[in-house]
Order: sequence, then structure tokens, then C-alpha cells
Amino acid sequence: MTSKSNGVHAVDFTRSSSIEGRGSVISGHNVVYSVDVRKGPCCCGTVTQKDILKGVDCIFKPGMNAILGPTGSGKSSLLDVLAGRKDPRGLQGDILFDGVPPPDNFKCMVGYVVQDDVVMGTLTVRENFLFSASLRLPSSLSSKERNEKVDTVIQELGLTHCADTKVGNEFIRGVSGGERKRTNIGMELIISPPVLFLDEPTTGLDANTANSVMLLLKRLAVKGRTIIFSIHQPRYSIYRLFDSLMMLSMGEVVYHGPTSEALTHFKSIGYTIQEHNNPPDFFLDVISGDFNVDLDTLDPEKTSTGASSLKRSDEDNIHDSLVQSYKNSSVCSQIQAIVRGIAEEYRTKVAQNQVVRLPPIQYNTSFLRQLMICSGRTTKNIIRNPQTSVMQLFVILIFAAIVGGIYWQVDDDCKSGIQNRVGAFFFIVMNQVFGNLSAVELFIKERSIFMHENVSGFYRVSAYFFSKIFCDVIPMRLFPVVIFSVVTYYMIGFVDGADKLFIYMLSLFSVAMAASGLAFFFSALVKIFAIANLCIALCYVFMMVFSGLLINIASIAEWLRWIKWISIFRYGLNALSINELKDHSFYNGTVVCEQGNVYLSEQGIEYETDFDLWQNIMALLIFAAFFLILTYIRLLTMNKLR
Repeated sequence: MTSKSNGVHAVDFTRSSSIEGRGSVISGHNVVYSVDVRKGPCCCGTVTQKDILKGVDCIFKPGMNAILGPTGSGKSSLLDVLAGRKDPRGLQGDILFDGVPPPDNFKCMVGYVVQDDVVMGTLTVRENFLFSASLRLPSSLSSKERNEKVDTVIQELGLTHCADTKVGNEFIRGVSGGERKRTNIGMELIISPPVLFLDEPTTGLDANTANSVMLLLKRLAVKGRTIIFSIHQPRYSIYRLFDSLMMLSMGEVVYHGPTSEALTHFKSIGYTIQEHNNPPDFFLDVISGDFNVDLDTLDPEKTSTGASSLKRSDEDNIHDSLVQSYKNSSVCSQIQAIVRGIAEEYRTKVAQNQVVRLPPIQYNTSFLRQLMICSGRTTKNIIRNPQTSVMQLFVILIFAAIVGGIYWQVDDDCKSGIQNRVGAFFFIVMNQVFGNLSAVELFIKERSIFMHENVSGFYRVSAYFFSKIFCDVIPMRLFPVVIFSVVTYYMIGFVDGADKLFIYMLSLFSVAMAASGLAFFFSALVKIFAIANLCIALCYVFMMVFSGLLINIASIAEWLRWIKWISIFRYGLNALSINELKDHSFYNGTVVCEQGNVYLSEQGIEYETDFDLWQNIMALLIFAAFFLILTYIRLLTMNKLR
């Protein structure tokens, strides 16, 4: 199998505003796909290889090409292999695209519609299409030409009436299920791909909606498009739309040829469809070994064992029989002749050095344009889905009012002055740390969208990453900190001075960024929100213990004392304490009884020079930058192939 690069994406397509296009021919030659399976405990279990596809030969021409089979038969794996979306380490064999090896990043050249929705729910149908067009079409196209392309796709997909309706999410009521599926298809049709792959396009749709989606695909196929899709158990009105049908069982082909000849082939090997039965249901019954089961054997009263007479060995025998019968059929001979002809022609060209490999797929847009487009979508998503941001601002204001009310205008009394200030600092830092747990959903919530769009050549990882960080930091981290700082600083009555307020605000922002950086990292690292939330909360709790307030750091065992260097709480409390308590006098009546410097010394906080203050703020910013870099590396190295 020719390996696929993970570098650049997208392809230079024509200026045509039509979604019609010349379909291409994809052929597979002795395709084998294996995965590693670990048996036993995850650490010491043995690893064995499981063959998912076993020597598959196939050819798909322009038209409706269906891949049918029961669950676990390998149909989705074959679809991913053909589309270049499987890890090449487990692949053997050759995939040829119009008789030559596909270019690097072939997966970015074709259209691929995944089973789940991968469109932004807060955007309208038209805005989603414009997003795809702005990133995947050549930058040489004018805005008018891109809009014309989008309008053409909207008309062809029958989405004119809902083009300006939001797709919808858990908070926003949007388009119907069928319209959502068409929107997913339209995102790929924007680039007029030579081949359109679809994984279970009817999943989650009612019968009528599924039929309308498949009729849409048929209209595209009639215009010359190569449509390849996996499907489980379609109704007859959908089945009759297929031009070519491939059936798989346990990773092997049991039929591959014209749909019109499938029933004839099965009849020739002893399986005749019952009257009024749906052909796909019939095929799956035969492949699964349930076609000729005697109903009497299923009645516990009529059998001594009370179990079906169909054993595992019988299923294996049926599978082997179906595979061998197909290999001996005239349909297989015709397919093999075509596949071998393509392979021989390719080998001849290789021997004569006449093979012209298609050039690598390149991005059609620059990094800055990708950053601008992605940032625009992220901003719209925040504005139109304000539940999280509005709630965060609301909680910040409420907490600021509560803290300000509890510590209202703290005095300089010897007994309570320092204690109240340090207590306020602790609660304020805790709020900034735990209040930024919302950052954990940043990459988890859009993981499927990011993985699909990145592997399909929409944008570079860097463009997506910086757009999310920039558009998240300003509205979700900076604005709340500014509001919280101003409210609490004057309600509590800290030391007057614009410079003091600025350092207070900067310290809180640094704490928020450090906490968010850790949350971003776990958001990119872990798929499940609850697990990521738990991991981050545990980290925050350990940091809180080693902040220097709950326990004196000097009293902790030396082998544990190092944890203080990675405590966000410690750096935040140190910065706030130095800013407020340094050279601050506290009184017992009119007599000075204690200097803030004494408290700082007792806590082991260095405060003599300006560097002592700024090193705490710099440590927080370095902490944030470190985890943001780790987050970017994680997104970059994440396995986006299936």
C-alpha cells in the first residue's frame, strides 16, 4: 500500500461553479488490512494481528457503488482504505486511482462524508458551505465565484428553503435530520471531488428521509460522479438505485458486480429469495447463516437442547462456501479480468518508466487566510452559543460580589488585616483556577469536527489551534478577569494605586491562563469530558495543598517539597501577597504592630526586589505557554486516521 503523508492538504480544483464532475475509477488489488489486538492485561498481554480485510480485489466506476455486509464484515474499513483514511502500517496491497497510485494526501482530494455530523451547529447551512469554499477552493477564485459555487450546491441539494437557517445543536433548534445529512454532503461537494465516499449515509434517518438522501446521491451519480458508500440494510427503494454492489463477510468478498445480477448469482448457488422479501435483507440472512434455519429447531419443546441447530462451525462453513462460490462464478471472472488488466497495465508502465505519479496535494489557502476564516467561525460560534460565556461572566460577577461583600473594605487591624487579605487572595485564586474549567471542553466538544476537517484539507493544525486560543483567551479569560479585578479590588479596599491594580489584574490573568493551559492540554489529550474534568480537578487540588497557605511549605518532607514549583496557587498567592503586603503597616489603634514584610518572611516569600514579584507572574505565564505548546503538539500528532 502506498503510504500517505500527513503534511499538507487540499487540491487545486477548477473554477467551474457546477457540482457535476467526471468520476474516477478506483481499484483495489489484493488489499489486506490488519490491526493489532492485545489479549490479556493491557500492560503484559500478548499482541496478535487480526485480519479485517483478506485479499480484497475490487473496482469502483462512476455510478452508485454500494458496499453491503453485516456488522463487523469490514465494509467501513474497506471504505476508509479506498479513501486513504486508514493507518498505512496495517495495509498491504495496492490502491490505484485511474490506473496510477494516488497522490500524497489523496484523502484530501476526495470527498468523505462520515457517519456522524461534522458541521458547526451555530452556523447556517450557507455559512458552513462558505467556510468549506473559503478554505478548500483556490485562493485565486473571487468572492463572487465562491458564492456562486455555494449557491449551486445549495440548489442541487434542495436546501434553498433552509439555506439561511442554523444547522442546530443542543441549544439551538435547527434543520431536520435529512437536511443536516445533505449539509454534510454539501461540505464535500464544494470542491467537486472526483470520488465521494459516504459511511452509512442513512444512519439515524427515517425511511423517507433516507430515501430522499439516496435519490440525491443517485442524481449526482447520473451526472458522472463516482459514489462509493457503505450501507447496512437498505429498503428496496434504495437498493434499486445501486449500480454496483459489493458484499463482504468476515473481510472477504462474497459478491462484487452489477446489482442486477446479484440475485441471479445467489440463486445459482442454491439461495433463492422468497417472494416479497427485500433483497438486502435476503443477502444479509444468507451471509449470516440465518436463511435456511428450520423454525422447528428454534422451539425449545421440539429440540432436546433448546438451542438453534446453527453452530459456529456451520456459520464458518457457510462463509467459506459463499466465498468459494463467488470465486468460481462468472461475475468474479469478469471483475478479476478488469482488475488484473489495470494492474498489468500499471506494471508495464512502471517497467517502462511511464508512470506519472500525481503531484502531492497542496493547501489552496495561506496560513493567515486559514487563521482568519477559522477565527471568524470561532467568534460566530461564541456569539451565537452564549450559554457558556454568559454563564461564566454571570458566575464571575456573582462571586466577585460575594467576595467583595464578605471582605468589604478590610481594615489594617493587626488581628484581622493580614488574615482577611490572605483569605481573600486564596478564594480569589481558587475562583480563577476552578472557574476556568470551562476550557476543558474547548477541544473535546469539537474533536470530531477538527479531525475530519484537518484530514480533509480544510486547514493546518496551527491555524485551527491559534484561532481557538486567540478567540477563547480574549472573551473567556481576559474580559472576565478585568471585570472581576475591578469589582473585587475596590470592594475589598486593597492598596490604592493604578500600578497596584494593574499588577493585581495581571496576576489574576496569569493564574487564569496557567489554569486554562492545563485544561487545554487535557482537553486535547482525553476524549471523554468527565475523565478530563476529573484529571484537571485532581491536579488543581494537589496544587492547592502546596500553595503555602494550607500548610507551611518548610514543614513538608523534602522529597515532597518540590511540588511547590508546579503549583499555580503558590505563584498566584505569592504575587498577590507581595503586591499588597510589601511595606504595608498594620496598626493596633494608632500603634504600628506589624509590617506586611514580617508575614512575607515568615511564609518564606521573597519580596525584597521587583524581580521577586515578577518572577511569580513570569512562572505562571511560562506554565501557561508550556502547556499550550504541549496542546499544540498533541493536536499535531493526534492520529486522525481511523
